[in-house]
Amino acid sequence: MRKILLDFRIADTKEKVQEYLMLSFGFPDYYGRNLDALFDMLTGLREDTCVGIFGIDNGREALAGYLKQVKRVLQDAEEENPYLCVIFETYEDNFCEEEW
Repeated sequence: MRKILLDFRIADTKEKVQEYLMLSFGFPDYYGRNLDALFDMLTGLREDTCVGIFGIDNGREALAGYLKQVKRVLQDAEEENPYLCVIFETYEDNFCEEEW
């Protein structure tokens, strides 16, 4: 199983977030560096992959909305791809709202 730990506290722009994701996952150069491309790459994974997410809700106002979208993409991709497991730092983020 492939294990990836992502700490979003290191990125302070959308571009840096996308570059960080590309490097962390080893996405190819043709990766589109946007949320649609991220979803496509994550749902296309065919190797068991566990991703730990840290610092995605760290309160940076300039990036908060975008990181919320990244979180949603990660959650949606996990639902779609049986090879992908995403574990968030905050306990509640690991469940769909319907599960509460």
